[in-house]
Amino acid sequence: MSPGLLNVLLLVPVFLFSLCVHEFAHGWVATLRGDPTPGKAGRLSLHPMAHADVMGTLLLPILCIYNGWPFIGWAKPVPVDVRYMKNGKWDMALVAAAGPASNVILAMISAVLLGVLVRLPLQHNIVETMQIFAAVSIQVNLMLAFFNLLPLPPLDGFNVLQAFLPPRGVIFLMRHARATNFILLALLFTGGLHYISVPVQFGFRFLINLVTSGT
Repeated sequence: MSPGLLNVLLLVPVFLFSLCVHEFAHGWVATLRGDPTPGKAGRLSLHPMAHADVMGTLLLPILCIYNGWPFIGWAKPVPVDVRYMKNGKWDMALVAAAGPASNVILAMISAVLLGVLVRLPLQHNIVETMQIFAAVSIQVNLMLAFFNLLPLPPLDGFNVLQAFLPPRGVIFLMRHARATNFILLALLFTGGLHYISVPVQFGFRFLINLVTSGT
């Protein structure tokens, strides 16, 4: 099996599931804050097709992973309506933060699973495969969390940041939202987003050491 195909088989399922949980978390918290829009749109589901964008969630990630190109992908954004929410921008900040938070939780769950698997006395190909998937899940989810926390529209970090900005600052950034899309692409393809790997690798090593200490 070629390295590219192996990477696709490892990364794409984890990426797809992690994105689904991320988007479900947005919809779930929005619903808790009084917004029925995600439920009406069928987004309170973990079914991949409820959240998957054919190009951004499947075709483009597969192409990038297989060829070893800079990895980019996205899911369909969950529709929310701030008019249903009692606390406006603060509720929107909670909704935005829910996505990255769900990925951090998934990374922690994956780390616990890995810690259990490495302690199993049974050595089997299935166990080893599950260990690999758990380790990949930690990295993918930490990557999604830190990337989405960048304070640039349309990422979650901006929707958290705008709760703390004056209206003039929010309007200025929204007017230049298209420019930030190009900035993100430029950073991605020039390696400018490489710094995200620093907290990702730190978090990965921390969780691995935490769950494997004493083995």
